[in-house]
Amino acid sequence: MNLDPRELLASIRYMTLATVGADGRPWASPVWYAAPAPSELLWVSQPGARHSRNIANRPEVAIVIFDSTVPNEDAQAVYMEATASQTGEGVERLSAASVSAGGEPWTAAEVTGSAKHRLYRADVTRCWMLGAEEERVEVKLV
Repeated sequence: MNLDPRELLASIRYMTLATVGADGRPWASPVWYAAPAPSELLWVSQPGARHSRNIANRPEVAIVIFDSTVPNEDAQAVYMEATASQTGEGVERLSAASVSAGGEPWTAAEVTGSAKHRLYRADVTRCWMLGAEEERVEVKLV
C-alpha cells in the first residue's frame, strides 16, 4: 500500500475542510485548493463564508483529501491537521496551479481591497493515511 500523500495532493483538486465555529459547532466544506508544497495548501473563499468566519475565530482545522472515483478496495485518503488563516502572500502559486489544472489565473487584485474573495492558507502540522489494516499511520509530507 502506497503511503505517500504527495501523489493524492498532486492529483486531487478538492479538499474537505473541517472547521469549528466560535459556538463549538463543526462545519465541513468542499474547497478547491492548490498545494504548492506538500505542507502548504492555498484556496480562495469569501471572508463571509461560514468556514472563513470559523477560521477567523479558530484557526485549527482538519482536512481530508481523497479520490472518490476509485473502487473501494483502491481508495486512499490523506488526513491532516493544520492551522489556517487569511494571507496576503501566495496568489501567484495558487494562480499557477489553477492554470495548470485548466482554470483561470488569479491576481492579487482579485483577493485584496474591495474584491469579494480572499486568499487562505493552511499550514499542515500532522498528516496520516490508512495502513494495510485500515489503521491510521502518521506520514511525513517532505
